[in-house]
Amino acid sequence: MRASHGKPGDRTFGLKNKDGQFFLGNAEVGIDGNDLIIGDKRYHGTPGLWDLIVMKKTADGFVTEEDKDKHLDIIDKTNALYTVDNRGQKKLRAPNSNKLKFIQRLQNKKKGRGVFLPSDPNALCEWLELLMASKQVGNTGLRNEIVSIYDELLRQKNLSRDAYKNLMLALNKDVNY
Repeated sequence: MRASHGKPGDRTFGLKNKDGQFFLGNAEVGIDGNDLIIGDKRYHGTPGLWDLIVMKKTADGFVTEEDKDKHLDIIDKTNALYTVDNRGQKKLRAPNSNKLKFIQRLQNKKKGRGVFLPSDPNALCEWLELLMASKQVGNTGLRNEIVSIYDELLRQKNLSRDAYKNLMLALNKDVNY
């Protein structure tokens, strides 16, 4: 792990120490040397990966594409983007934060490199929730991805034709698009 480059640490999406145990999202993280262990998977702890995990903003040119891919996998595996409110509802952490926007840009970029939508309807709904939250904070380039998720949920018969039509009507009426 490298020394801080003067930018504040990430207290929202970053690694947390609770009574000597480390956590990211809702998962315990083991640390062995520079490596992170989450569940049964070991992530080689490069300086760039550590920067993504512990810093609010990364240093320019410091993080590799492999670091970004590992970070996205860790974010997904640990549910680090979400918190659960007192009613048990899952909500995005810090929906207006720059770090969330950065992670969403990474996710969108990765999808653009040939990564397909997940087939699991729960994962599709989680991704849709993330896109809708991003849309609410002003990201206007999400319509095609939202429609793709609606199409996939309809194809899988997890969405009725009437619900699909209503969602599309609402999406088409939205002034953000």
